[in-house]
Amino acid sequence: MGKREKNYMRLSGLEPLIVSPESNFINIGERTNVAGSRKFLRLIKDELFDEALAVARHQVDGGAQIIDINMDDGFDAEKDKPNFGSSA
Repeated sequence: MGKREKNYMRLSGLEPLIVSPESNFINIGERTNVAGSRKFLRLIKDELFDEALAVARHQVDGGAQIIDINMDDGFDAEKDKPNFGSSA
């Protein structure tokens, strides 16, 4: 039997991210949160998904390795999250 692989958090996206004790600070983009960003909430409610996606892109361009997408406040998350996600 080979060496046992360590259990680190593994996240996937365009690039894999493995979080281990040796990881440096991880930047999380939090502007894609309808509860915390009035601008993002307005864009989602108005179904301006390309503009909402630009908010996420700006977070990544600014150094975010993870984007926190929260759409659970005040509207139909089951309908809107897939629409926003398919824009990405």
